[in-house]
Amino acid sequence: MDVKWIVTDMDGTLLNSRDEITERTKKALMACQEKGIRLILASGRSYVRQMPYAKELMLREYGGCLIENNGLTVNDMTPGGRHKLAYLGQKDVERLFPILQKWEVEIQGYEDDGVYYWIPDWQRPLKEQERQKKGYPDDYPLVAGAWGWIGENINSYPRQIEICTMEELPMKLNKMNATDREGRIHELYQFFEKEFTGQYEFVRTGPKLIEISPKGITKGQTLKRLMEAAGIRPEEVMAFGDGENDVDMFRTVKYGIAVGNAADYVKEHAFDVTATNNEDGIAAALEKYGVI
Repeated sequence: MDVKWIVTDMDGTLLNSRDEITERTKKALMACQEKGIRLILASGRSYVRQMPYAKELMLREYGGCLIENNGLTVNDMTPGGRHKLAYLGQKDVERLFPILQKWEVEIQGYEDDGVYYWIPDWQRPLKEQERQKKGYPDDYPLVAGAWGWIGENINSYPRQIEICTMEELPMKLNKMNATDREGRIHELYQFFEKEFTGQYEFVRTGPKLIEISPKGITKGQTLKRLMEAAGIRPEEVMAFGDGENDVDMFRTVKYGIAVGNAADYVKEHAFDVTATNNEDGIAAALEKYGVI
């Protein structure tokens, strides 16, 4: 196996449940880079939330790359090397926000360094209860995370702004998210597939979360562009992931590896399944296939 690129999702894949890169995984990825293998972090996060880990893994020094916002932005870690491929515009926001509001889900709109969020009335008591249970201060933002009614990392974005109306949203966004109970998210996903087929990219990056991006913007499509530009073949890339937004990467490369905590519909599209993100799944796969 002649692997020249390693591409990995971050949340639930590279990072464990404490938002950390384990020592074993870090050593494995550093060893790969020392061998000349290029490392690419592909995430729904913007660079603000990717950069601390990029620095930890010394991506700039080794010529690594960031795929941000589910493929919307490419950042080759050089001055002037960050390029945004698309965005959700005013018409998209004006179309999607009222629909999501009618469904009474939490609505999130993302810029590079900020998140705007609208909370339906029925969710607020659940969020306040969770905030109190976790011992967070009363001014802790109520914006939802991927796994709970409120996020656990207050420093994720410098700006976290609760809004009351659509007019408070910027009219250019990287993506929009909808969060709710798992069953409701499943129903909303089915609605979007029926009513908006071919108009946007909808992916479930967690059981309680749908991310909405411009049409044609996926991690896999952006990875494909990078591979074609560099002359890299599918059999020369190993990609790791756990969410639905990683499936398109698995279709793009030969060696798509799902971590053990991935949803079943993600594992079905994988070349192989490794250990979980809390069990050094990336390092285990790299060792299994002799990459290191």
